[in-house]
Amino acid sequence: MTTPEGSSVSVLIADDDPLVRRVLRMALESQGYDVREAADVHEVMALAQHRHDFVVLDINMPGGTVRDTLGGLREMHPELPILVLSGEAAPPDDLPETRTDFARKPIELDDLLWRVRRLLEGSVSSPP
Repeated sequence: MTTPEGSSVSVLIADDDPLVRRVLRMALESQGYDVREAADVHEVMALAQHRHDFVVLDINMPGGTVRDTLGGLREMHPELPILVLSGEAAPPDDLPETRTDFARKPIELDDLLWRVRRLLEGSVSSPP
C-alpha cells in the first residue's frame, strides 16, 4: 500500500511472541505494507524515533506498561494510529479513544486488515 505521495505505508508490529509477529508481518506485507518489528517496549520506543504510519501493539510487552508505551508513542507522534491487541476480551479502561482501536487475540487476518485500513483512513468503528 502506498500513500498519495507514492511512498510505502510503514507499520510497526510490537509483540513479544515471534510467531505472532511473523503472521502479522506476512498478512500486512501481502497487502504492500512496509513492516518493522519490535519484541519489547525498548525496541518499540527506539523504532518509534523513525516515522511509522501505523502501530500494532500487544498490550503485554516486556519492559513497560501499555499505558507508558502508548503515552510515549503519543508524545512522539500525537496522530499515530495504533491498534492494541490483547488476549483479554475487553480493552483497558484507560485506552485512548483518539486514533486507537482494540482487538482481541487471536485476531482474524481479515479483521486485522480491516482495522488497519480504517485507522489509516481516520475512522474507527466496529466491523459490520
